[in-house]
Amino acid sequence: MRNSHTARLTACLWTGLLALATSTQAQVAYDKIEPGTTLTASGIALGLFAKPIPLPEGNWAVVSRTEVDLPLTGGRSDGPSSTPRVSLTLRRLDQGDSPLFAVVVQFTPNSIPINWGNRPCTNNNPLGLVDNFNVDANVMLYACARGDALYNLRQIVKDAPTGPDNWFKAHLSGLAPHADELPNSAVAVDINSNKFRGKAMNITFLLRADANADVNLAYRQHLQAWMHDTGLRWMKVVNNDATDLPGPATYLASK
Repeated sequence: MRNSHTARLTACLWTGLLALATSTQAQVAYDKIEPGTTLTASGIALGLFAKPIPLPEGNWAVVSRTEVDLPLTGGRSDGPSSTPRVSLTLRRLDQGDSPLFAVVVQFTPNSIPINWGNRPCTNNNPLGLVDNFNVDANVMLYACARGDALYNLRQIVKDAPTGPDNWFKAHLSGLAPHADELPNSAVAVDINSNKFRGKAMNITFLLRADANADVNLAYRQHLQAWMHDTGLRWMKVVNNDATDLPGPATYLASK
């Protein structure tokens, strides 16, 4: 009996270690990610003591990667005068019925004490969505979510590499070869969060518009509820807490 119990215990331990190893292997270190890399929901590894950045379910192809130095002026840092920010644009390979087809992730990988100096959370678009999560610009853990309808998206993406909009140029150019596969009406949901004396992270979800977000109240409420839940989860990521990141449900299926 003792030998049988020991064998079962050993088998359980090996199963747990194998599951842990598989999960760890599924994460890709941020500095190893290049265009062509495929990522999964296990996410992006930031280092030994940092929780990974999770992604929504699915397989995500990296279509562009940029890295820039953010200047830290006006007493924002006790030491370095800049910190790197990595930007990744991801295209979903197995969209299925999900409205979510692309994600842009931006993050500062280094653990440098920084005062980010936030602004009040508003949306310049009177028809847009906004959620300040009941926090103000001076809190230790800040977040702001905004949602806006995007019309004629295919042409926007085709024009992105040479167009005048710097954000489109930097983050949507990698999607240009796939522009004809994208929905023409979409919604962009952007969640910006940072921690005082910690990291800053931003994620932008691009999803198929299942209704007119500017006039359909039920659809707006559908988006707003998902945006709020996702923003709370994103704040956990910035706070170095483990969480998953579910994508939005199809609006028609939610009726």
